[in-house]
Amino acid sequence: MVSSPLTVMAEILDPLPPEQSGKILCCYINATSKIQVARISNIPNWYFERVVFPGQRLVFEAPRKGQVEIHTGMMANAILSDKIPCDRLMLEEPSIYEFDTDLIGIDPISKNNRYEFIESMEETNKTPKISQIVQQALSTGYLTIKAENQLRQLLTTRYDLEDFNAFMVLQDAVMLGKVKPENRASYEDVFSTINQNSYKPIAHIQREKALLLFTKVTRLKETANKYLSINHPEKAKFYYYQIIDVLEILQEGLDINTRRSLMKSYLEIYQRIVAVSIYTQDFNSAFLYSEISRNRYLVERLSKQDTLLPITLPFKLYEKIKEAKINENKALIHYTYVLSNKQDKQLIDKTKDKWLEAKKNLDNLYSEVSESEPEFIAKTKVYPISFTEVQSLLQHDSAIIEFFFTEKVLVIMLILPGEEQPFICEDLCIELKDNCLEEIVRIWASNITTKTTSTKDIEIDENLEQLPIFLKIFSDYLLPRKLQGYIPPDINNLIIIPHKYLHLVPIHALWLNENQCLIERFSVSYCPSIQVWKICQKRQRQRELLLGIENPTQDKDLIFSKAEVVSISQRQQFLQTQILSGGQASKAEILRSVKHHHCFHFSGHAEYNFKNPLDSYLMLSAHSNDEDLTLNFILTDMQMPQADLVTLSACCTGVVDAFQPTDEYLGLPTGFLLAGAKAVVSSLWKVNSIATAYLLDEFYRQLDRTNNKAAALQTSQNWLRACSADELRERAVTWDLSKLEPKEQFRLKRALKRLEGIPFENPYYWAAFVLTGC
Repeated sequence: MVSSPLTVMAEILDPLPPEQSGKILCCYINATSKIQVARISNIPNWYFERVVFPGQRLVFEAPRKGQVEIHTGMMANAILSDKIPCDRLMLEEPSIYEFDTDLIGIDPISKNNRYEFIESMEETNKTPKISQIVQQALSTGYLTIKAENQLRQLLTTRYDLEDFNAFMVLQDAVMLGKVKPENRASYEDVFSTINQNSYKPIAHIQREKALLLFTKVTRLKETANKYLSINHPEKAKFYYYQIIDVLEILQEGLDINTRRSLMKSYLEIYQRIVAVSIYTQDFNSAFLYSEISRNRYLVERLSKQDTLLPITLPFKLYEKIKEAKINENKALIHYTYVLSNKQDKQLIDKTKDKWLEAKKNLDNLYSEVSESEPEFIAKTKVYPISFTEVQSLLQHDSAIIEFFFTEKVLVIMLILPGEEQPFICEDLCIELKDNCLEEIVRIWASNITTKTTSTKDIEIDENLEQLPIFLKIFSDYLLPRKLQGYIPPDINNLIIIPHKYLHLVPIHALWLNENQCLIERFSVSYCPSIQVWKICQKRQRQRELLLGIENPTQDKDLIFSKAEVVSISQRQQFLQTQILSGGQASKAEILRSVKHHHCFHFSGHAEYNFKNPLDSYLMLSAHSNDEDLTLNFILTDMQMPQADLVTLSACCTGVVDAFQPTDEYLGLPTGFLLAGAKAVVSSLWKVNSIATAYLLDEFYRQLDRTNNKAAALQTSQNWLRACSADELRERAVTWDLSKLEPKEQFRLKRALKRLEGIPFENPYYWAAFVLTGC
């Protein structure tokens, strides 16, 4: 036997109860370690996981034949880590027929032992620890109903870690067959009651109880998976609900990297609860838990930012809170940046301590507010959005299409106005085969973000020339032919909620049928989640003041950048415009000016950094990276409380790190939403400057006529894909090109002369830009 912190003993009980025939019952005792996780697997298709405490007996049942593999690992500070160092122990079946006699050697019908146990539970002067009681239960044979009731009472009034461990040991006793077969059904009710009743106070415990929460998650996960494996979906749902509630508590207020680590370990829980809810026709729960799993970090930060302070607040306290919010946000982003760059542990610990100190200071100020406004703290928290609330926000001519990946299926949920629940059917559940879709998207993402395309003329890189082929493949996967039949004819606007790597796919450009793509039939906007959509909807903004950033690097190839900004500044909706061109567009000047403007239009170069998204940037200088508008800087320093629209006319400004295992993404749109913008127009690939100038010129012309940004983008994209070369040249005549240098005017006119036929019909030219927000 290999050296291990766990002593291993097992025996086949004979005779076995009928339901345990053909099983091995194994028992492991944690003799020395403080906290351990035991992961026990028997190949094929068998898995078992449990937290093991000092002196605890871990009982499980395994197939009679084959090997049992045990992995044990010290928890230490790696409570939330999915990688726990472990020893390994292999047991052959012939060597595990020894069993701890004090577990099964007691006469199971001994009345004296049973009465002694009940009497110990009824003591009034000194109530024994529940763990001691349960250890007695393991040596007294069958339990009575009175004993069950006493345990229930104690377990629902005691919440320390040792007591919770005792409950787990009691479940082991049931599995071991220490209760009469006819009473096992009642035990399931006891466990459900204990879980249900004892869970409610956990929401109020302090952060120091995080280990207790983690322990509960581990245990409930095992129980839920077991019920699922024996086809009891309703009981599995019950335990999955509790797991997710605990995970919500654990991740509240965490930085995005720690959230990702936590959610990565429990991603399958969200996938399974959605799948089980659909299986049981509980579509409202499927919607609820698919939504809870999305972009919790972004939702939480947006909610805190948009929470209004009471108008009765003293001015000094108001200013203190305002400053504390800024300091906490800067400290959080700095800590996230240091952690993302994997810098030395001392620096990571230092920046984390600064963030936690800033967070504590803000929490203390919020507590001060709550003394006079008791409901204020609740307003700073994030609560799941109900389906009823979604319906109250949804316009009569709009629908929501929400994508969600379970472990085996891509689910498409339709949320239609006036309905009592989401529409989900078999036709809209697409079976995933061998991760084929993900591999195609990876190839797609590589082609559209890393290859260089021409900005001088209308030639397309050979990889992007394949774009229509990719769109056809994506259409077959993501837009089932029957989808259109489920959408009422009076729906004109779609809000699309992508999931995982679908954030990189231009769903609006996919084919709805053989003759029509989605953007021809509907206006389309995107949101990371419905919670974000709700927050953006509530942001009331004007659209009268424009801040334009025009070719800050003074790249001679971007001649259409100047024409683009000039034409946009002519629009009637803008009562005042400020254009920062070339060297005028410094970081300091943008930071100062952007606070007071309703629209921010950037036309220039950008870059997305997949290795560290916080280093993605809008380029302001060709000579110094320090002058660029990085996502890190946008998150920490940019404040746009009046911003109705941010338009990023540059390459890859809408790309996110969508191949993360969780749905917590970072990209430039994230930064501008957190800075205060109601909507962001950004690009999914490296764009052509000529086509982009025409597209955005038409977009702003449409905004003169409508307040619907998605409809304006729809019209402009359909206009560009069908516009002839002669019509494009006629449009250029309407631009005020007097601000262009003579050489620039000559180059622009030369480029226009090269246009032939319908030059921008390929989706590469018109489909890159998406609207995020409202």
